[in-house]
Amino acid sequence: MKNFKNQLLLLLVLLLLSTCTETKTDNSLPRSTPEAEGVSSEAILQFVEAANSEVNDIHSFMLLRHGKVIAEGWWKPYSPDLKHTMYSLSKSFTSTAVGFAVTEKLLHCK
Repeated sequence: MKNFKNQLLLLLVLLLLSTCTETKTDNSLPRSTPEAEGVSSEAILQFVEAANSEVNDIHSFMLLRHGKVIAEGWWKPYSPDLKHTMYSLSKSFTSTAVGFAVTEKLLHCK
């Protein structure tokens, strides 16, 4: 139960951080290469190709490992300088929390 509460707390903190309106002076994240962080570039490319062919209307993605950006990209007409409006973000956090609860057998589906 403690692990679930910690994960839920982390999700709530991330939600609060994602909705913060204060502008940082330096919003850049540290960068690295996939292989330097133990991830295959080929696997990332396979993911991007699969997402591109299977998912409708992807705007962008960013992959972080060990706190460093190891891959990112945008699908046209989107770009890194465009603001992206996110709707219903709370549903994403709630479904993730439910997934953690089911995995930890704290919530049972019938």
